[in-house]
Amino acid sequence: MKVSVITINYNNKEGLEKTIASTINQTSKDFEFIIIDGASTDGSVEIIKSHTDKIDYWISEPDKGIYNAMNKGIERAHGEYCIFMNSGDCFYSEQVIENFICLSKGSDIVCGDTWLGETKEAPNEITFDTLYSSSICHQCAFIRTSLMRKYMYDESLKIVADRKFFLQAFIFDNCTYERINVYVVHYDITGFSAQNRTLSELEYKHVLEELIPQRIRLDYGRSKEGELYGDTYYDKLFIELRKRNYKRPTYTLVACILRCIAIFHKSARFIKHFPNKTD
Repeated sequence: MKVSVITINYNNKEGLEKTIASTINQTSKDFEFIIIDGASTDGSVEIIKSHTDKIDYWISEPDKGIYNAMNKGIERAHGEYCIFMNSGDCFYSEQVIENFICLSKGSDIVCGDTWLGETKEAPNEITFDTLYSSSICHQCAFIRTSLMRKYMYDESLKIVADRKFFLQAFIFDNCTYERINVYVVHYDITGFSAQNRTLSELEYKHVLEELIPQRIRLDYGRSKEGELYGDTYYDKLFIELRKRNYKRPTYTLVACILRCIAIFHKSARFIKHFPNKTD
């Protein structure tokens, strides 16, 4: 079996229906389909049950978060490669898996392009700058299952465990990579990580501090993305705002003050990425 398609879901019935349809209608049948549901209560389980003849494995039980669910899927995978197509994400066409099988040269990680209202091309090559300032969309990546099992997703992270995985795979394992000229995924921009960009970058900063020596990280704070973080003081203030879930008038007042500070202090530029309201 060539590919394990893994879908995680929690109370996203409509998105799950779209993901299932885009998977079971693939022209190539050289794949298994795994669904990990986090004990949904919105009718998702009924949708899964209506397609059990096309699903190789599914479970619905409480989990400890997104990456815990993804790791459950990896543990169940039998394919040579894994690809995550989480609820709401869809294969770009019915030929995606067939095209992957035909075009791939057998690299450890094989990426195609992403559609999210506009084209996001997979990089032609992976350099340290790629891992430093951006990331690979994991929904467009076919990843060798043995590699995924070697670097399981870090469940202590909320948003960037996939970025940490790629960092480990490319730097510590020197894994092989290729880009194929195929659109792989319609990416769901309402997903958790897509809606929490600033927190994502802050979390990734700590991943870099954990894995990369300080002297190698020096340029990160000088890069365009690095300007997002600002001084430690502002980082902590932003995190506290999010944690404490301030009522909207207080939140708006603090946001206005920080926007004024940002006019004069580059270190507060990350205010541009503040969410419009609290969760």
